[in-house]
Amino acid sequence: MNDTNTIRDSSSRSLACSPLSAAILKRRFLRRLIIALLTSAVAWNQFFQPVDRLDKLTLNTTIISSVEKKHAESDNDHKDPPSPASATRKTAVVIFTHLINAHPSLDPLMTIYNGTKRYLNGLPEKAPYFITVDGIKDIPKNMEGELFLMENQENRNKYDEYIRQLQIHFKDHDNVKILIAGKNIGLANNIRRVIDNLSPDTKYMYLFQHDLPLVKEINHTDILVTAEANDKMRLVGFKGDDPIQRPCGDDIVSESGIFYRRFKLWTDRNHFARIDHYKNDILPRVTSVFPEDNMHKPTRLNCTYFAPYYYEGGKGDPYYKHTDASERYGFKLFERVKRGEVAYSSLSKVNIMVMERMGVNMTELETYKSG
Repeated sequence: MNDTNTIRDSSSRSLACSPLSAAILKRRFLRRLIIALLTSAVAWNQFFQPVDRLDKLTLNTTIISSVEKKHAESDNDHKDPPSPASATRKTAVVIFTHLINAHPSLDPLMTIYNGTKRYLNGLPEKAPYFITVDGIKDIPKNMEGELFLMENQENRNKYDEYIRQLQIHFKDHDNVKILIAGKNIGLANNIRRVIDNLSPDTKYMYLFQHDLPLVKEINHTDILVTAEANDKMRLVGFKGDDPIQRPCGDDIVSESGIFYRRFKLWTDRNHFARIDHYKNDILPRVTSVFPEDNMHKPTRLNCTYFAPYYYEGGKGDPYYKHTDASERYGFKLFERVKRGEVAYSSLSKVNIMVMERMGVNMTELETYKSG
């Protein structure tokens, strides 16, 4: 199905500019001519003045510099203000998806999508959205710890129908782009693909995983204004179910009174980020499927640069919940073992430890060892 909003392993960018008016160009030419004449006069005086007149020459040069500065400020007054379209594109929303048992249903995705519309207060209605669809995993030789759905005909049918329904649902949404990976490339490489397809006007992005729906309001306007005023605010995290510990560095209190505190907890779960920070500082360090695997260490070693600020100081009720759409934890994983979808031998020690911690009956689980 052909769809202009669907991108398969491709990228596109557009640049727009508006010409200056003839009046501004004329003003600029006359101003530069005057400055050139003044500069020539100073140079002529300098050639004939003795060394003890240097202070006066420096003063003259300073006056000219002040004139240039004044006219530069005047130029700024005449610059075109940011267009509404440019402001709309300043922040993108990215939702990462891959094949899950619930597909081809769009319900898990739409829970995330509708949550961003409901809870991100101040996000422009036409803000750019990117929905990534990772490829299906090939069956590896070593299955231990491999809990994602893998390539077979049943899963391929689910996957293709999911994509078809995505394209139908969003076909009239000009601000929504669907990025389909030709193969399984993982979260980090999907982030790279999104960045390659962003408009130059887009400076920030929210990154949402497909099973972490928002459940609480977030003041997007405050985050954006505070980030614009504080270059050191490179990432903003949001509290989930678990407590956030180990604060570091300084705090920021926004003009509207929202409190941001930095913590030594780097996570690729739902967060807000500067595009340049991802391009220049994060992705060059990432070699794993999940960025957080590579970012924990630099955050511990240099927390004042890499550690995220957490919205509202990481306090209060969670801003999102984990629905485990991939069924890789606890009772949902146990049900997959019982159905024969996941072999006991595929479970890692960490998988089993987490299942036990979440209350799974381990005696019953062990009855599937020979399965």
